[in-house]
Amino acid sequence: MVVASAGLAAWGGGAASSGAVEAMAEMGADLSAHESQPLTETLVTQADVILTMTAAHRAAILAQFPAAGGRVAMLSPDRHDVLDPIGGSLETYRKCARQIHGHVAARIDTLGIGSAGR
Repeated sequence: MVVASAGLAAWGGGAASSGAVEAMAEMGADLSAHESQPLTETLVTQADVILTMTAAHRAAILAQFPAAGGRVAMLSPDRHDVLDPIGGSLETYRKCARQIHGHVAARIDTLGIGSAGR
């Protein structure tokens, strides 16, 4: 399994924000080498599943890449937007990290990824 991160308005090569790096380090993940990348047709074509942070992101991807169709879903299984921490405090980044962690755990179950796929 390959997991990638890409953004609709991302510039290639941008570093993760200091708040994101710190919040994720507290959860045991190292984002120090993370570089942003834009969502491209190649990435969309290669993806089996595309999970979005918000309903607006999902709609924008479907508008830009209609062939992605049934492969685009929201990260939240309940289809709630994930908090955008940009410009917020470290606590806002922590809250977002916890929210993403919970949604990823739920998605692992709904996508049928067992211990062999982890």
